[in-house]
Amino acid sequence: MRIINRLFFIFLFAALIFAIYFFYKSYGFIFFVKDQQTVKLVLKKNFFAKVQRELLVEIVNDEWSVSNGLSLRDDLVNQAGQQIDGMLFIFPQKEIRQFWMKDMLFEIDICWLVDSSFISCTRQAIVPAIAQEKIIYRSPIKSNFVLETLPNKLSDNDLQLKLFFK
Repeated sequence: MRIINRLFFIFLFAALIFAIYFFYKSYGFIFFVKDQQTVKLVLKKNFFAKVQRELLVEIVNDEWSVSNGLSLRDDLVNQAGQQIDGMLFIFPQKEIRQFWMKDMLFEIDICWLVDSSFISCTRQAIVPAIAQEKIIYRSPIKSNFVLETLPNKLSDNDLQLKLFFK
C-alpha cells in the first residue's frame, strides 16, 4: 500500500510539472498579464537554454492601449515613468497586423512575432513629417505578438532567438 501511495504522488507531481510546462509552452499565461503591466522578457534559443538577453517591456493587450501604443510619449517609458526597453502587444489570435505612427514623437523598430518566434523586424519606422500623413506598417504573415523597441535595440542575432516571459 505504501508503494502505491508513493507512486501515486510521484505520478501526481509529474502530471503537475507537465501541466505547468504545457501551460507555459501554450502561452496560456498571456491571458493573466494585465494591460500596462511591466514585465521582464528573456531572449534565448529555447525554453531550457541560457538567457541571451533581458528586456523590460510594458504589456499592451486591450483595445484602447493598442490604439494608443507609444503615441505622444517623449521616450520609451511606462505609464509610471520607468525607463523600459519596449512595448509588447499581445493579441488573442493570429492575424495580419497593421500599425501606424500616429502621434509618435520618435522612431522605433516594430518586430512581428508568432508565439515566441520573431518573423521579421521593420527597422526604424519613421515618424510622419506631416501629422495627417498615414504610413502603415504590416506584418508579413499572421502574428499574435508585436514588440516595439528603440531602433536597433535588438541585433540580427537577437532576432534568431525566441521570446519568453521571465
